[in-house]
Amino acid sequence: MNSSEAPRPWLVLGALTGLLVLIAGPIFGPITSYARAELGIRSGTALIVALFTLVFVAFAVGTVRWVRRLGWTLDDLGWRSPTRRSAVFGAVVFGVLWAAFNVMGYIHQIDSSADPFELSILRLATAVGGLIIAACEDLVTRGFVMNYLDKAQVGPWRQALISSAIFALYHSIWTLSLAGFIVGMVIGLIMAGFFLWGRRSLTPVIVAHGLALFLGEPFLTMFMVATG
Repeated sequence: MNSSEAPRPWLVLGALTGLLVLIAGPIFGPITSYARAELGIRSGTALIVALFTLVFVAFAVGTVRWVRRLGWTLDDLGWRSPTRRSAVFGAVVFGVLWAAFNVMGYIHQIDSSADPFELSILRLATAVGGLIIAACEDLVTRGFVMNYLDKAQVGPWRQALISSAIFALYHSIWTLSLAGFIVGMVIGLIMAGFFLWGRRSLTPVIVAHGLALFLGEPFLTMFMVATG
């Protein structure tokens, strides 16, 4: 990693957390409720995935611009860095299982007539959107946050806890859901674990997260819209 220091780490990460809470957070709460009420589950799901895609692409672009101002590159965030094959294998297994859980959860709890093998424009669009969302979100919440903390001499497991708390906070704060926060912490810690297991490479993180969304959409977001 570039030898430059991370300036004002707590101020920078506090500002990032605030922006995630204010911009991404409402999509998990009031915007989802509005989408369901006005558009229904499937059309509402298309809107929500489109919004998530736009928001996280914007965060990723902003993050890349910030790190370039510091003299860092994408390599400094773990993008395409060498990794352990075992971490990638574990990520594939976890991503597939996570996707299957999402799909079967929707069918079991929301719509027993849903086809897990449906081929539709909605599924294709949300699958592609899911890949983009996963890559951008992990670049910000794992690659940037954990490496910024690393530059500030924060230990790896504290990095994992802090990045997971940020991740969980903007996923749950607008619904005031303790259960949502706990689930977000668990998922965040697993993703941070893949980052550390993979020698601080984003590859296993994006593989796990990307597979879960690519294979699990639109059912993951439809579940959120239906229950939000």
